[in-house]
Amino acid sequence: MDTELESVERDDYSAEQPVDLRRQRLRIGSDDGGPGIGADSDEPRTQEQDETDRDDGDDPYGIGAASLGGPAEPSADEIAAVREARLAMLLKPAPGVHTDPAQWGWRGRVNALGLWVRPRRRSPEVTYRQAVERIRQPLAGTSVIVVANPKGGSGKTPATVLLSALLGRHRGGRVVAWDAHESCGTLAARAARCPGQHTVWDVLAHARELCTANTDASGLARFLQRQPTLDEVLASDQTPGGSVCVGREECAAILAVLRRHREMVVIDTGTNDRADGFRWAIAHATQLVVPVIGRRDVIVSALRLLDGLAEDGYEELASRAVIALCDAGPQCRDVADTLTAAGITRIVRTPFDPVLASGDRIVLTRLARHSVRAWTEVTATVVDAVAENLVARHLPMESGFVPEARWAGGTDDAAHHRLLAYALREGQLSRTQKIRIPAPATTVDDLDPGW
Repeated sequence: MDTELESVERDDYSAEQPVDLRRQRLRIGSDDGGPGIGADSDEPRTQEQDETDRDDGDDPYGIGAASLGGPAEPSADEIAAVREARLAMLLKPAPGVHTDPAQWGWRGRVNALGLWVRPRRRSPEVTYRQAVERIRQPLAGTSVIVVANPKGGSGKTPATVLLSALLGRHRGGRVVAWDAHESCGTLAARAARCPGQHTVWDVLAHARELCTANTDASGLARFLQRQPTLDEVLASDQTPGGSVCVGREECAAILAVLRRHREMVVIDTGTNDRADGFRWAIAHATQLVVPVIGRRDVIVSALRLLDGLAEDGYEELASRAVIALCDAGPQCRDVADTLTAAGITRIVRTPFDPVLASGDRIVLTRLARHSVRAWTEVTATVVDAVAENLVARHLPMESGFVPEARWAGGTDDAAHHRLLAYALREGQLSRTQKIRIPAPATTVDDLDPGW
């Protein structure tokens, strides 16, 4: 009898309202120092407030819809500046490219004695200087460069480190290399220096305050690792045995913060092309870079990625992707020819470097000169692709004529056309053992009359 009375008393106890723990969320305090959004309140909650909390899953870090809405379209003046800079760069070289004294070869050694000898007009040094000027060309908005290849060991992390370092060195900083692996990426281990312990979760913990209007300019720098080349690294979670992964909401919040404080973001992706973070990065990419080494499994993985992007509606992104092809053997020329036959136009060859393959930290000044020169060309090609896409989307004159695509057949015919072209080309080479060397691309220097 006493037990029944105690049970009735517990059921009738109404001094405190029951708490639904599934609806509780850790919230940051309000801007005016008052209680946070999720703080306890004596006022009863309405049904509209409950529905708002349920819909708040798209913004779990409270940075606001305005920050998550994406970047604003560049203004007409910004687009015009980019267009004029590209025209000037194509018509006339930057001051000093041909006239500054040579620093390479015997001319550089002679100039070290006090003479003034110019480099040859089509020398590798002049080509390198032109690539540096292409990297420095103005860009509007925040460019998101995604380095992706689902095959592990293809060189994504070294490519991310080198692209970020060269962009930071020649563009004066404001470049971030972001390790967007779901967990435990290796970007921090390959960067030149990463003494701090801050990761993406520290940025997410302060995402709301970093997106406010009164945020200090150096607020984000506390959570980034400064590099000798003026770029910065945002490391992934390195907690051993962790169970939380970076997903779509986390990527959206991180990019909202980075876009507010930096000009260029280079994203190192993981190996799971079906992960939410990987697909989110592809959906928000300005430019795609696919590192490839001379192995069949890596090539097939890269082509499958490009075909999959085309099927998912990212044909434009796949068609202007930059392929960084590592010259790891005598078959590299065959691979380049095969990729060209598969419809890939932007292929830049890079030499094999033991420093990049060793797994140690990548310091730009310790690399061989030919490696730095090749990766400078890769970076310049990436910046060119970003600028061309930006100008093409805002042409001053538009035509109503839309030509048919090259693969304008049915869906079945267009599916996996890069892999199909690669397979056909590979089979032809295996039967005939004949290699077709593509004609060298015509450069601006080839059109220069030498006046």
